[in-house]
Amino acid sequence: MYFFVSENIFTFNSGTEHAQAKRTKLFNAFGYGALYVTRNYNRFLERDRQAIGLTASDVLNMYDFYQETTDVERQDQPLRTLDSLPLDEYHLISKGANYSTINHAGREIGRIDVLPGTVGLVNMVTWYDRFGNTTVRENYDWRGFKSSVEYFNPDGSLAVQKFLNLQGVPVLEVSYMAIQGQMYPTTYTLLRHQGADYRFNSEDELFRFFLNELTLLSPNSTLISDRRSLDGVVADIKNAADKWAYLHDIHTAQAKNPVKGKLFDVYKMVLLERNAEFTGILVATPEQQRDLQSRFPNMNVQVAPDTYVAPELLAQEPKPLAERTAGRVIFVGRLSAEKRPDQAIRAFAKVVAAMPKATLEFRGYPANQAMLTDLQGLAQREGIADNVIFGDYVAADELATIYSNARVIVNTSRSEGFGLTLVEAQAYGLPSVAYDVNYGPADIIQDGKNGYLVKPDATKDLADKILLLLSDDNLWLDMSRAAWQHAKIYSNENMIKVWENTI
Repeated sequence: MYFFVSENIFTFNSGTEHAQAKRTKLFNAFGYGALYVTRNYNRFLERDRQAIGLTASDVLNMYDFYQETTDVERQDQPLRTLDSLPLDEYHLISKGANYSTINHAGREIGRIDVLPGTVGLVNMVTWYDRFGNTTVRENYDWRGFKSSVEYFNPDGSLAVQKFLNLQGVPVLEVSYMAIQGQMYPTTYTLLRHQGADYRFNSEDELFRFFLNELTLLSPNSTLISDRRSLDGVVADIKNAADKWAYLHDIHTAQAKNPVKGKLFDVYKMVLLERNAEFTGILVATPEQQRDLQSRFPNMNVQVAPDTYVAPELLAQEPKPLAERTAGRVIFVGRLSAEKRPDQAIRAFAKVVAAMPKATLEFRGYPANQAMLTDLQGLAQREGIADNVIFGDYVAADELATIYSNARVIVNTSRSEGFGLTLVEAQAYGLPSVAYDVNYGPADIIQDGKNGYLVKPDATKDLADKILLLLSDDNLWLDMSRAAWQHAKIYSNENMIKVWENTI
């Protein structure tokens, strides 16, 4: 069995989660039993794993495991059919689409919040004391059952969380204490597990216990740590046949000096402090493998690109040029400082000067609201606010449409671990223009054939190459065909062979 270990599947996922999900699907498609294993409590995991393209049998969450809710099918739970509400005594008063209040004897005693994206389904039931203070909150899983209950102190701080099985019986309890004025979880208690209670000082201690149980249930398993925050936990697992750590990004902030540049602190655990407890390190490119082996000569570093292109994409011709949005350039990825979306905007201002109807579409979640506001302000100052689209983060099926409608994808990152979106774009016949940074773009883009590599920070060159592809249809057609052909390197058959030869 293969356990790919991470924190969560989020509502807004980074390339790490997408890569881990792709690997899970790839392994299972070829009969290698694999699970995307998550630590965090997530009432919306069912919704989020569907959005990332995983089935229920692909994912195993620690809390679901102990709550015995891993294979529960969704059943809607409307507000007005809650068994816990005696509607002959309590009255529900709708306050709009998002919540209703619970009233009794003329007093508001609680409220029911609606699940996001649904009509009238229960998300949370909050109860108040006679002074209006929150005392208890009941949390419902996306699948329609009560999953946890939170109890609050008189000052409103969280005191205890109880996680329930389907019968409503607590199976896990988390206690909170004040430490220097802040409430922190200090005790995790697994209740009546195999006839005994187990107490842990942290969520990671509980997760370590959980992973050790998994490896006992599945002897000779292989673990891959996909999040640096969990390397220490994976290093502690005693029963695995092999333990790997996959590096989804560059290991140093000094992208131009990866052999001697200062390591990011989060990489020190797996590369320095506890490397001997891992079978090896996995990276996406030969270049990062070379640099790590130059830096750590005795380290086992293997290459396995963490993506694949679905057979159905390679079996059909990309959308013709005439059916795509004229002048459309896309930027797909997190809007954050290291991705440098500001440089994409500055370059695009030069594109618009020559091609006033061109548009730049961003698709990815912002690191924070300030980042989005700054980028919107920059587009305004550059005079291209009407040419820049800040679209919502979208799931894979919607992103497929965005790739298919675009003419060019641009990447302005300071560094990469690979460049997953560049491969995805090629599968839709989309030429790329990207900064030639460590690591990934030079492995994916054949300069002048299926896209262009540009010197980092050279926004004028970036704009010139984008304009070439937008203004020369014959050039675009040649590069589109070459991009689609190059994507075949990442077919599922080719990628599973790489993995078979690696681990």
